[in-house]
Amino acid sequence: MHTICETEINEATTIRRWGSFMGELENVIAEDIKAAVEAFKEDAFDNVNVLANRVMANAIFGDNKKIFLPGFFMKDVAFTFGLLKTRKAASAFSTAKSHGFSYLESLGKSLASLNEEQLWKDFQTYSDRIRKFEMTDWEEKSYSDNTKFTNESFKWLLAYLQSHKAVLSDPRNFMIKGIINEMTRIYRVHSGTLRDIVLLCLMTALDWNYDYACKVWDRPDARIIDEQQMKELILPAVNKIVTLSNQEFKLDEADTLLWNLVRNWREFYVQFGELLPPGVALQKGIELPEELKKKLTESLTKTLEKAM
Repeated sequence: MHTICETEINEATTIRRWGSFMGELENVIAEDIKAAVEAFKEDAFDNVNVLANRVMANAIFGDNKKIFLPGFFMKDVAFTFGLLKTRKAASAFSTAKSHGFSYLESLGKSLASLNEEQLWKDFQTYSDRIRKFEMTDWEEKSYSDNTKFTNESFKWLLAYLQSHKAVLSDPRNFMIKGIINEMTRIYRVHSGTLRDIVLLCLMTALDWNYDYACKVWDRPDARIIDEQQMKELILPAVNKIVTLSNQEFKLDEADTLLWNLVRNWREFYVQFGELLPPGVALQKGIELPEELKKKLTESLTKTLEKAM
């Protein structure tokens, strides 16, 4: 007769408790998304961004490596609609917003199954629909969809990043942001495949990590590259992204890399807090008024948009 030992009982208890926690985690993230939908209704896109970060922050408490995806996609929604609000006429913005609202609601419903392939396909459909609203009138009249061009140009840009990796150790460089800027511009006017969208998302998450590797919190007026983070995190991630752009595309590999980048980014936040706005030199202990922070953010966003 088999005797149940104390170790087996403890393991079974741990499994039950962990299963219960994962259920609670899913409930909490569902509430995060619900709050984001409510904020979106009120055009509170800054708050949508905060809630998107909250989803990804909560995701690191569990072992489900897919549950962060709705938060990642929500962050893109928040940024996009923050720009559209300032650039589009009321009628066009209202139409775009209806698409964004439907998409955010679908993210909440996706938690029941968390099918990563479907999540990405839905994000691709949403992105392809919304990019039309991001185009200027003359762009929309002039450009046609050209996914072959997008695919080849993305490969070129990533190969360029690979061959110029040494530049990433120069505190003056903004190469990752420059490449993201080019990729975003190309996708906006020419569309792209699912692979292209995933690569752009990976580069975005890499940039979040790179900002911390630059240690901007130590010297707001001059970035200092953390060579250990470069060696252990940034350069290996660059190599993996370049590999994914050239090999047969495997979504699960891309998701694993994206999860690792998001998790590292949230851990950086726990360790070092919020990064300072780019280009803003602050003396230690001085806090910017909220209104000034908002104006600086808007000014930076408009400057980046003009370059795209």
